[in-house]
Amino acid sequence: MHPTLELLDPLNPVRRRMALWLLPLGGLLALVALLASRSGLDPVDRVFLPLMAVGLLVLALSLKRYPASARWAIPTAHALIALYPFSTLTYQLLSAANPQSLSPATFWVPFLYFSGYLFFPTQKALRLALLYLLGLFLLALLGSLRGHYTPVHLNALAQFLGSNLAYLGLLSLLVRLKEGYFEAQLDAYTDFLTGLRNRRYLELVLERELFRVARYGRPLSLVVLDLDGFKGVNDTHGHEVGDRVLRALAQCLEAHLRQSDRAVRLGGEEFALVLPETALPQAFRLAERLRQGVAALKVPPVEQLSASFGVAQANPTDSPLSLLKRADEALYRAKRRGKNRVESA
Repeated sequence: MHPTLELLDPLNPVRRRMALWLLPLGGLLALVALLASRSGLDPVDRVFLPLMAVGLLVLALSLKRYPASARWAIPTAHALIALYPFSTLTYQLLSAANPQSLSPATFWVPFLYFSGYLFFPTQKALRLALLYLLGLFLLALLGSLRGHYTPVHLNALAQFLGSNLAYLGLLSLLVRLKEGYFEAQLDAYTDFLTGLRNRRYLELVLERELFRVARYGRPLSLVVLDLDGFKGVNDTHGHEVGDRVLRALAQCLEAHLRQSDRAVRLGGEEFALVLPETALPQAFRLAERLRQGVAALKVPPVEQLSASFGVAQANPTDSPLSLLKRADEALYRAKRRGKNRVESA
């Protein structure tokens, strides 16, 4: 099934905007740290603070000007921020222990966990967080072997490592709770028989896509289809065969759709397809290919299947109800004109 969780996850639509705030703020803080301690910088700070001040600002600008660069800008920023505290801790734990316990760079470490869960898929974020935590423990162990830790260092390290372990445990718990919530929410938007989304989901996605039509003038088409003579299939062969027909139709629809398209079961033998960035001629051609695909389906003992299609393109003034109504009217016209055909609104 095509991924549609992003519609239900409130983090996804705002991740880029959040990055556009966080990256300049991080660059500004690095610049302030650089200017505030120009005379007392260690070798790592002398390299990384200017690099972060400039690098995070450049990444923010590129992300704002070229939104597609989000695929590399956000991971690059995360890697840059991760490299800074680990380089500082490596220097101070293995080479020159800070007499005041730990470097201020350690304040950045919890951000690595939070930003990982914010900007990466859950499993990748968890692997990164465990890798960071393992790296911190290894640095502390290697530093202890050098024998230059004082009780102040040991106390600070114990609290630092313990707090990081607590951060990671708490974040993992919160993420599990969030995923459980979204899974339950997805169940409410899923048709149990076919695995497609249901009518409630159609209303949700149409609200979002029609907003894009009204604001940006992007094309959007809706296809509604209905199996011809499906009641006869149930009456002749039973509901178990009818269920197999519906599942086969759902697989046929998904096989013909792009990742950005959505297939929905409206109820019974009626389905809908939401086609973003698709004008009416392209949607009509897709419906015709689907009509041929349905006719080619083999679901024994059913000898032949067919479907009728109605296609409508969204107007800037459409609501989900008005767009669905126009597509339904085209579908009914296809039924009246002999079935197994495509009609447009």
